[in-house]
Amino acid sequence: MKKQLKPAVLFFVLTIGVLSIQTAAAGEVLKGDSLLPMFIKKEIQSGVVFSVSSEREEQRTDVSKEKEELFSGSASYQFGGRVWNFLEYKQEMFDLMLNVGPFFGSGDWIDSTKVYNVDGTHKNFGVRLNLAGDYETRLYYDRKSYTLIKLNGWVKNELYFRNSKGTQTDSNQVSTDFDDQDVGNKFRYGFQAKAGWGFGRLDPVNHRMVAEYILTRAYPGRTFSEMEIEQFAAKIANIKHRRDPGITHSSEQELDEITEYLRTKLLLAAPEISEEVWSLGEFAPRFSGTRFELGPFFNYYNREPDFYYGGFAQFDNARYISTKWNRNISLGLNYSHYKSHEWATLEANLGWVYYRDLKSQFGFGLKYIPGMVIYSIDEFDPIRHNFIPYIEYFTQVNSKTRMNLSFAWNLGDGEDFMISGPEFSLAIYRSRY
Repeated sequence: MKKQLKPAVLFFVLTIGVLSIQTAAAGEVLKGDSLLPMFIKKEIQSGVVFSVSSEREEQRTDVSKEKEELFSGSASYQFGGRVWNFLEYKQEMFDLMLNVGPFFGSGDWIDSTKVYNVDGTHKNFGVRLNLAGDYETRLYYDRKSYTLIKLNGWVKNELYFRNSKGTQTDSNQVSTDFDDQDVGNKFRYGFQAKAGWGFGRLDPVNHRMVAEYILTRAYPGRTFSEMEIEQFAAKIANIKHRRDPGITHSSEQELDEITEYLRTKLLLAAPEISEEVWSLGEFAPRFSGTRFELGPFFNYYNREPDFYYGGFAQFDNARYISTKWNRNISLGLNYSHYKSHEWATLEANLGWVYYRDLKSQFGFGLKYIPGMVIYSIDEFDPIRHNFIPYIEYFTQVNSKTRMNLSFAWNLGDGEDFMISGPEFSLAIYRSRY
């Protein structure tokens, strides 16, 4: 009899998390450092999203197996909002998005029971609705130690017309052609929860970057001290943190306030800063620092694998190099338990972000994801190696319109941990912040 390998039990971290939340909620004010840890931004988005990717779904019971692998594309209208609330004692992010629009899918399909086996292809098209929400917070009870809480949930519903063709083989091994058309509805949902503790900190450096960018271009040839840059960045933060997406802000008035600050506080000549430069420094948080965190997690999905749990450890390092470059390194280890087997995956990522100016950014990198299925302490599958090169591009067409493009190619065996093939997404949307 083979000895089963049990997953690491880390639920005591939840107890530590509760105590940490109580400590952080007491409102202890922590001293900042040179990286200006505060960043507050609220954003409402509406626009269109085009995407293509590979999808796989499988359902097994004691008497049947159904498996589907599709190459799918969609065009949808997207509406939602994002909040970044990074303070000295907490780093909080919230994201809620609704997408609705047409989709198509084409690929292989297997439906097997003790009575018959169908092997063929599917072609689907219809309308898809997808609602997804993410919440993540790190509550600091001193400068470097924190509690992590992370919740993700999604609901997807598809109304589709399906054309299925293939071969049906019965229990007597008699084969016949299979050709069927039907209208169906596919309802899927899932959620993930993580809790844990960590140490270290990734601080946002957006305001510092904008301050450095403006000073070096408004006053060429002049050298500024770290204190002057940070003081100016604090002033920029003060102005931007007052914004409300429900109220239109005036770039002209904000620039007047910036000019007055440089003239009276830093004793500089009134700079020539265009409204375009000021209004286009509105990208997502850019980080610098190092952190490590670990704890338990669980996932639920209303298809296979329906419920699995385990533990994770995550290391992140980001380096602010200049107003042009940011470098990011991450390592994530997950150990998951599901019914009769377990698996372990490692995700390593090395990436860079290049900022041509305050208007656009270009990111690229490579992810390496090895994984192994484990049945017992002396029985496990070979390690599967997967590589994902990726590129990302973001630009602000004007003060309100954004474009976000991402492309990745999954290079692997296409079996246990991921499906090989391309992933592409293009979003064009208007933003209120």
